Amino acid sequence: MSDKSPVSHIPNGPFAVGTSVPRLNAESFVRGEAIYSADIVPSNALHMRIVRSAHPKAKIVSIDTAAAEKTAGFVTLVTAQEMWPQTEPTPSRFSKDRFPGPLDVRPLALDEVRYVGEPIVAVVADSVASARLAADKVVVTYEPLAPLLDPSVAVNSDNFVHPLWKTNVAAHDVIRVGDPEAVFFESDVVTVSGELSVDCSTSAPMEMRSYVAHWDPRSARLKVEGAFQMPHPSRWTIAHALRLKESQVQIIAPNIGGTFGLKMVGHPEEVLVGFLAIKTRRPVAFVEDRDECFLARGREQRHSFQIAAKPDGQIVAFRDRMVADIGAVGAGGGWQMALVAAAVMPTVYKIENCLIDCYLATTNKSPWQGIRGYGKEIGNLVVERAIELLAQELGVTSNDLRRKNLIPSDAFPYRLPSGMMVDSGDYEPALNELEEMTSRWALNAPAGDDEHIVGRGYAFELTPEGAAFPGAVPSGFETATVKVDPSGEITVLASITSPGGGNETGLAQLVADVFGAQPYSITIRQGDTDVTPFGGGNSSSRSLMLCGAAAVSAAEDVRSKLARCAANLLRCEPADIAFHDGEVFSTAASDRRLKFSAVAIAVYTHPFTSGAGVELPLQSTKSYKAQNVRHSPDEHGRISAYPSYPYSVHAAEVEVSRDTGVVRVRKYSVVHDCGTVINPSLVDGQMRGAVVMGIGAALWERMQMDEGGHKLTDRLKNYLLPRASDLPAIEIGHRVTPSAFHPLGMKGAGESGVGGAMAAVMNAVGNAIGPAAARRLNAIPATPERILAAIVAGRS
Repeated sequence: MSDKSPVSHIPNGPFAVGTSVPRLNAESFVRGEAIYSADIVPSNALHMRIVRSAHPKAKIVSIDTAAAEKTAGFVTLVTAQEMWPQTEPTPSRFSKDRFPGPLDVRPLALDEVRYVGEPIVAVVADSVASARLAADKVVVTYEPLAPLLDPSVAVNSDNFVHPLWKTNVAAHDVIRVGDPEAVFFESDVVTVSGELSVDCSTSAPMEMRSYVAHWDPRSARLKVEGAFQMPHPSRWTIAHALRLKESQVQIIAPNIGGTFGLKMVGHPEEVLVGFLAIKTRRPVAFVEDRDECFLARGREQRHSFQIAAKPDGQIVAFRDRMVADIGAVGAGGGWQMALVAAAVMPTVYKIENCLIDCYLATTNKSPWQGIRGYGKEIGNLVVERAIELLAQELGVTSNDLRRKNLIPSDAFPYRLPSGMMVDSGDYEPALNELEEMTSRWALNAPAGDDEHIVGRGYAFELTPEGAAFPGAVPSGFETATVKVDPSGEITVLASITSPGGGNETGLAQLVADVFGAQPYSITIRQGDTDVTPFGGGNSSSRSLMLCGAAAVSAAEDVRSKLARCAANLLRCEPADIAFHDGEVFSTAASDRRLKFSAVAIAVYTHPFTSGAGVELPLQSTKSYKAQNVRHSPDEHGRISAYPSYPYSVHAAEVEVSRDTGVVRVRKYSVVHDCGTVINPSLVDGQMRGAVVMGIGAALWERMQMDEGGHKLTDRLKNYLLPRASDLPAIEIGHRVTPSAFHPLGMKGAGESGVGGAMAAVMNAVGNAIGPAAARRLNAIPATPERILAAIVAGRS
């Protein structure tokens, strides 16, 4: 552990913060009693099914719905011809200002489709089966057009995915510091070049998206319940698209079976169920199937990189050309991940000369949706592959090369070439701790046999968290209301949601410590825009880092009110009042004490005596706006949109079959630093889950399509997720370097682990197959056929 102490402004005991308090609602999940969005579809609901494009690019010649309308159970349908005049384009999650032209995203295509799976018709029937059958009977006649499926071709093509743009480059970002071009030509530098192609992958949550919309004509209000990561931004989006006031729309998010970025704003089905509920005056439900879930793409990109060092191992330059295939741009913000991948480079290493040239290419593929890591995982992967190849060229161990070039702990805050301001870190001791952990692995050395070869790989990961992008709705703050009712019940109304990671438990711990209460006595309310204050919901590890800070501030405000009331009752000074385990007492005279609930009821029933000098009710709403964020461009024209920078360092040992190329991960260890830890078990759970996702992306997870742009991946049988039997035990170590920019020292723990695992496993595979083959293993996932091809090529 670091000797730096966590920062905390939380008074009183019993100090739940820092302990592994079990999840508040764990029993309901264990017993199978938890209610998810598909469980709340009422029995009288109508069901929506989408007719989707069968072509990556085509003109819509005609739509014949006659047979569909004769189907038993059919109720209604809607096409763009009906819907467009009655609605507005769906707002984009992020500002459209940087796009090269207008972006009007509609839930249904009007004249032309841009990708396989784009919605064309929404059919409503009285059952799921009837809706599916009716949708299958809709006949769409197309005039196929030449699609753009290769991003490298799209960048220079005059065949446009978005015709009003007159370009297929959605964004082009050049990050430059120093003079990298000159350094690469210096005579005394060792230069290594490499390429890395990252296949398309997806978040694949256990629970797919589902929504049910209710329209109340008496109050003219629309209620949409479903798998929403971000209820308030979704309310804003849906209200705007349907020409409603935000006050006319209520969004409710029940338990969510994993999101990993998929269930953020901008999905066309969110607007469609609302439109059809208004049209039919009946509840309308949409429950996505797995095939539709695989329309959510992410990560697909290609990198060409170079790295240069002096013969002593001092890295002097790094450059990367990146082309990301973001598909057609939708209302969501998934495309932003490519820019983040570029912005995080060169991660934890101090390199004075850098050039990152990043192109976001639109193609006739489905839009990118958010996926855990949010681009940072790929930036880390590319840098760590470059480090590994450079170490091989220099003839040094990769960890010795890492140590020599890590940003020193006394250099923080440290500005990356992109303008990101890294708040804190202690990288070398973390690497030392990891090596001590791996030294305990069996025999302290890899061992193979005639059939298998064994390799070890290491990797760092820098994971900016708490995104506050300018123009996003909202940007960089969260809100909490804390109230104490007459019965003494403490309730927190939080602007965030929980996708299953347990942040409600962390919130309860933070607030419980303010009142000297037990976490289980705190009630947490989330995910209802009629009840909870405005905020961003769940994304970028903002839950405890931003909303937790707001909740502590609000709780301290309410506590000060209660302290004044208790002082009135106990005839002492407010400064002498202490709270502990359901009691309030005077520290100056310990025999003067009252039940917490007695103080609360006294305030409400005797406000002129017990509550003298206190603004009632016992309630406070506070927001916390992230610090260490700069939206004004610096001297290089760069902003810094992330407030905190947790990091981790990973080690993997793998076993590769010489005959088949199949990889088995034998051992795994990681050291993680997310600043102040509120609940160690929750943090460990987040890290283990992220590592598993990273291992899956490194070895198996791959969305494929044919040459005509049609999906070949449509079920979990052909999208290979890691199983428990595929994974070793994951050993986790912690360091704590608090962020000086956060009142509680927190840095976020939701996304760290994905990129480190991807890189460590890839490096381990490279170590196993040898340097010559490793240089040719330039695509991820490292499938058996790719590994075998690299081995064969390495022999030539």
